[in-house]
Amino acid sequence: MTAATTPRQRLLTPGPTAVPPQVLAEMALPIIHHRTKQFQAIFAELGQQLQQIFCTKGPVLSIAGSGTTAFEAAQVSLVTPGSKAITVSGGKFGERWQDIYDAYASALGISQVKINCDWGTPAPVDQVAQALKDNPDASVVTIVHSETSTATMSDIKAIAALTAKSNALLIVDGITSVGAFECPMDEWGIDCLVTGSQKALMLPPGLGYVGLGERAVARLKQIDEKTPASFRGYNLDLRKWLKSHAKNDVPFTPPVSLIRAQKVACGLILEQGLPTVHAKTKKLAKATLAAFRALGLKLISSSPSYSVSGAYYPEGVDDSAFRKALRETHGIHIAGGQDGRGGKWSGKIFRISHMGFVDADDTRAALTAIETELRKAAAGQIKGEPGTAVKAFDAAY
Repeated sequence: MTAATTPRQRLLTPGPTAVPPQVLAEMALPIIHHRTKQFQAIFAELGQQLQQIFCTKGPVLSIAGSGTTAFEAAQVSLVTPGSKAITVSGGKFGERWQDIYDAYASALGISQVKINCDWGTPAPVDQVAQALKDNPDASVVTIVHSETSTATMSDIKAIAALTAKSNALLIVDGITSVGAFECPMDEWGIDCLVTGSQKALMLPPGLGYVGLGERAVARLKQIDEKTPASFRGYNLDLRKWLKSHAKNDVPFTPPVSLIRAQKVACGLILEQGLPTVHAKTKKLAKATLAAFRALGLKLISSSPSYSVSGAYYPEGVDDSAFRKALRETHGIHIAGGQDGRGGKWSGKIFRISHMGFVDADDTRAALTAIETELRKAAAGQIKGEPGTAVKAFDAAY
């Protein structure tokens, strides 16, 4: 295939997501030193932008690393040594946060109260309420707002109302919700909110963000670093990051170009306005689900997220061959399924993103390609005439 016949490449995976040209251009500028007034001014402005996107008056720490790095830092820094952690999981990433506490259990002297729900279903609010009642010594609750692996959204507002009445801090994985749809940190009472740069914030991977509420900041001050059972780590110790953040600085060498580019990307988001961005994400998601239903596809979630949509393959579709055809023939990049303790979805589902630098035209192109290849691979199982997906998308959009 020559350059002239190569289809335009459209990245609709739920991370990394597409990056706007203005952001890429900023990354190409000459590198600057991070221990300078110039960098501190850039970093200070980014901090203010992130506060607006997180909807918080508290500090939002910018940590070099992935969303996993940021969430691990929040977990190990905010849990009280010798206490319990209530961990809620309904997908691959909820399981990851449980695995992290398993890894640190001995060093931190903690135990977990694990709440596992079926993949594709939201977190059970009633079970969280009961766990808080039964375990007054729990110091944290971890939960995923938008479970990327299952395209499922949970009721964080309701759960935050529960933790607000307890001694447990609510640590929320907002990695595919912050900047995509509503997750107002202060209004809902979220104590710690985490996201990553490569999702709705329209940046390549490499930065993780940790928003801290008043109770979380107080917890960091309360935990005695000299407590024998504690494990504060080094790079992951949020107190180091918080101390530097107060001076518009970082404790360790940051990815300077990403910091600069993130300021540009945040500027693009805030220029549109959060309500506009959130509304666009929701419209894309709802219209995409309408297209899936019109084709007769089974959705993977009973509580669909707005940032990513997923459906089961019809019988006989080979995931690898299907997504290869999308990439090579149509230039469309989407994601497949993942396996974990609660589900074995690899090869059974596909997922498409609605976050960040994506619009209705990108989604129409993806749906056209998806329908085309499904009709080839699952003849007789796809409803309607050719063009059904886009017709249903446009009607809903």
